[in-house]
Amino acid sequence: MNTSATQEQSQSEPIQAQTCIIIHPGSKNLRIGRASDVNPHTILHAIARPRRPKGPLHRDPVLIPTVVLSKENKLQVDETYQSMRGTLQSCLRSDGTPRPATSAQQVALANKQCIPIQGSVSKLQYVTKSDVEDYIIGDQVLYAHSADQFNVHFPFRHGDLNIHAGVGGSLSSILADLETIWGHCITNLLGIPKTELKHYRAVLVIPDIYNRLFIKELVGLLLIQLGFGGCFLVQDHVAATFGAGLGAACVVDLGDQKTSVSCVEDALSQRATRIRLDYGGSDITQAFYYLIQRAGFPYTECQPQHPLDGALLTRIKEGYCHLNLDFCGLRDVNFVVERPGVPTLRYHIKIGDELLLAPLGLFNTEVFALTGQDKRGQGQANASGDPEDPHDANYLRETSRRAHKEALENQSTSAASMDPIDNSTNAGGQGEEDLVVDSLAADAAPDDQPQQQLLYSLDQAILHSIERCSSDEMKRRMYSCILLVGGGAKFEGLSTWLHNRLLLQIPFQFRPEQTEIIVGPKEMDPSMVAWKGAAIMSCLESAQELWIRPTEWKKIGVRLLRERAPFYW
Repeated sequence: MNTSATQEQSQSEPIQAQTCIIIHPGSKNLRIGRASDVNPHTILHAIARPRRPKGPLHRDPVLIPTVVLSKENKLQVDETYQSMRGTLQSCLRSDGTPRPATSAQQVALANKQCIPIQGSVSKLQYVTKSDVEDYIIGDQVLYAHSADQFNVHFPFRHGDLNIHAGVGGSLSSILADLETIWGHCITNLLGIPKTELKHYRAVLVIPDIYNRLFIKELVGLLLIQLGFGGCFLVQDHVAATFGAGLGAACVVDLGDQKTSVSCVEDALSQRATRIRLDYGGSDITQAFYYLIQRAGFPYTECQPQHPLDGALLTRIKEGYCHLNLDFCGLRDVNFVVERPGVPTLRYHIKIGDELLLAPLGLFNTEVFALTGQDKRGQGQANASGDPEDPHDANYLRETSRRAHKEALENQSTSAASMDPIDNSTNAGGQGEEDLVVDSLAADAAPDDQPQQQLLYSLDQAILHSIERCSSDEMKRRMYSCILLVGGGAKFEGLSTWLHNRLLLQIPFQFRPEQTEIIVGPKEMDPSMVAWKGAAIMSCLESAQELWIRPTEWKKIGVRLLRERAPFYW
């Protein structure tokens, strides 16, 4: 009795923001911090472990690697870029004057005489096996010495757990990596000893399209392995609406390796509207490098597969790429190449329309064939059975089917006994039985896989998502408010370009009075909106019933998520 009374009392107590840890894992970065923090700590979501003697070697790249293109595919990519250059040439600036375009030849000519300025020897140092006991975490992974042959793992890839056949690619290995990374950050960045985590609670931000098995394992990781006193889950798109202060919106998350879209209303992500595409900021970075290579990029030793060069290209892209038509002509771009133990090299170069062409790939996704052609959109898959949850949707569907069938058989038997000569009743009963079974099968619904072409552009993905809303009124609301979040939403002018593309394609009957595209609400960094929204949710009084505690999880298990998860499980 005393134990239950204590639990009830703890449930009714207000949650202190200082004791809530918000964890938002991504394919590239991890954002973690207390709910009371203004901004989270952001680190590279990676871990490097020394390779065992004569053991297998595995290194996940920082950038999504490019693929070898066939002659036909390469020609298609080049033709697409040529067409995009023609579009830019025909555009007007905001003052109505023609916009001068640049060619790759102009840029190459301007950079022909570029000679890097050599500086002093870099004070950076590579991390070697002798410097670490067991692992390297975060940005230090970029400096793991290649000669020491570290195994480098990114636990998340394309917005999901990075399961693969190589060393460290099993589910148990990835969960061990996550436990190490998150535990290290909590201890070293937040200053909380692991033994004290029983007094803290965790909020985990999960993708809008999730795998139920993975979610179950992640909850166990938080409550059992790490030892938090409680946790709850929230989908990233729902958290983004809380962070932006919106009741309803079509949320577009532009991540490093995936772009996801869904319609959120009243803190619920509509399942049928969810779509995930396997391209993002990393693909734009590789496209940017492809373009500047053909424009005489003077840093000829650049190797995108090298962690430091991959990080350098990402910084240049984030600092200079844009979609503002008023910026035209050749622009100055400055960057420093710094490698441990060698002199730094400072480059001062010119880049033209390549700064626009790279992010324009979001609207011309044929160019992302550079990083592979299998980027088909995915929807939320139907639940596979879980032995720990016998009364799941599959069970309910099968029992409902059986109950309907027995009821119809009883009806047909009673009708036949009343009038054995008339067989029409039996025939009608059989047809009705088939109809009911078919309707139940329809309720099961095939996986919500988008019916679409191989590559879906950003505007097409938004239109497709909103088109799957359940009512015309909801479609109008979604067209009136589109929220862009994620690190890929930082390109200047992206919202204007997207707005113009959508206005030409929104069906007339659903066209709202005003279509508002929101980027960086409340002057917030778009990549932190979802984290901030989860922090706000954790402190709401209405969220107190969402918390899952270790004792409950050990006793009830995954069935608890059907009652406590703030989304349809």
